[in-house]
Amino acid sequence: MRVVFRLYAKFREQLGTSRVELDLEDGATVMDALGGLFHGDVPRGLMVAVNNRLVEGLDTKLRDGDVVDVMPPASGG
Repeated sequence: MRVVFRLYAKFREQLGTSRVELDLEDGATVMDALGGLFHGDVPRGLMVAVNNRLVEGLDTKLRDGDVVDVMPPASGG
């Protein structure tokens, strides 16, 4: 299956692009995909949305055509 990642802020800078497409095995989770995207070193505290909906757990299963937004944690006040 093919999944699109949109990267924001420091993650866009770290990977040198704002968009990455990955081919994943059927049944892959958000965590599986992030491990591939960040070469096994998944940053802590990131925020993830799948198809414009924030996900709580990184064990959310992905489907072909999903769009995953990867953002740094929100801060401010």
